[in-house]
Amino acid sequence: MRPLEFPNLIFTSIAAMSLLSGHAESQKEVSFSGGAAVSLGRIENSSDISSVNYNGSRLQTVSAQLLVKALYNDNLTVAAGFGILEKHFPVGRSADNGGRTPFVWLPYPVEADLNYSWWNAPGAKLAVTAGYFPYSYNPDVKNLGLYLLRGPVYPGILISGFEIKHTRPVANNLGLRVQHISGNFEQNLIINSETETYPLFDFSPAYIANFSFGKALKIGAGVNFEHLIPVDNRLTNPDTVAYDGSDSPPNFSGDPNERTQIYVNPVTQDTTYLSFAGTKLMADASFDPKAFLSSDAFGPEDLKIYGEVALIGLDMKGPYKQIYGDYMHRMPVMMGFNFPTFKLLDHLSLEAEWYGAKFKDDLARYQSTTSNLYSPLPVVNSANVNLTRDNWKWSLHAAKTIGHLRFSAQVANDHSRPGGTYLASGSEWEVFTVTPKDWYWMAKAGFFF
Repeated sequence: MRPLEFPNLIFTSIAAMSLLSGHAESQKEVSFSGGAAVSLGRIENSSDISSVNYNGSRLQTVSAQLLVKALYNDNLTVAAGFGILEKHFPVGRSADNGGRTPFVWLPYPVEADLNYSWWNAPGAKLAVTAGYFPYSYNPDVKNLGLYLLRGPVYPGILISGFEIKHTRPVANNLGLRVQHISGNFEQNLIINSETETYPLFDFSPAYIANFSFGKALKIGAGVNFEHLIPVDNRLTNPDTVAYDGSDSPPNFSGDPNERTQIYVNPVTQDTTYLSFAGTKLMADASFDPKAFLSSDAFGPEDLKIYGEVALIGLDMKGPYKQIYGDYMHRMPVMMGFNFPTFKLLDHLSLEAEWYGAKFKDDLARYQSTTSNLYSPLPVVNSANVNLTRDNWKWSLHAAKTIGHLRFSAQVANDHSRPGGTYLASGSEWEVFTVTPKDWYWMAKAGFFF
């Protein structure tokens, strides 16, 4: 979270809660929910990342959150809540920091929205949600997947990790959602204001639809027009080079208007201005064979098979194909399977992913520092490492709920990133699991009400 977002978050939360309390006499029902959790983990093997050695680094977080929901009438619900996360960074060798693990406090919105339903009955719903709200089009996903609404379009860097906000019921969209359900058909129109990747606050319309064939099969598809409506077109779709004719001027001050995103053909020397805007496509499916079984020994999630495929970026002009590859290299594919646990666990999910991107899995050029320049260009592979070594990713996730307690754990080689280190190494936005032998584990215990 950026420094200026914390006071804005506090102001928004106070204002929203004041709205709830100020009209208490008109509320039909007010409910409170929340909880607290602690997670611990370790990077067991991390190879060929950078000058930082993450092998054996600890992973630790502590979090708490509170959510208030007020039902004003049969149609209108208002929700407001926030949380706080204490994150300990993996820092590499103990000699680098004397064995001390640095940490940071990160406030975050749990939810800040209103929902109005014209009708809401089994198999028939029309509702609009506005504000900062949670939304996941594929609730089967535990870690990998959800490509349509998370991560930038250029370059197609993927986002995943242990129970990050996209896979939990906390706010991950700022804007508007229109939901319509008719029988087995559901469609959603999302207009999202960008809060995660540069250029911030651009509007991205997305449409997602799914159809259920009884209880056995569900298929879905969607399209996302990333940064289609820019707030400042000079930042999203630049058409002039920096004042000295280069990609970043030598005396760059941090003002993004002083630089641009260009690609120069090494043969013809033609210049192409690259955009942050682009289109994503997605298709997903879920199959539950329990619909054909009469046994009640299985849990609700047992035996499910699910998957997702996406196409990240449709532009195929010469520079785009040269930088990001053909369509085959822009298509992540994920498959998941829930092992039968016979109600001993909520789920035990194995997910595997293939993604043949031609560039480094590094988000450094999307970070808001003067040393990391905003750009849709991939981070340069200066070490000439084999970029096919990270094509395969996997994740094993388990969870168990006992009353108001929830326990979860994950072993994975995914797209987790340090997000910050004791050293100013510049590697904090590159994944720490690159080769097939790299992996980490996390375990979490939480109380909720």
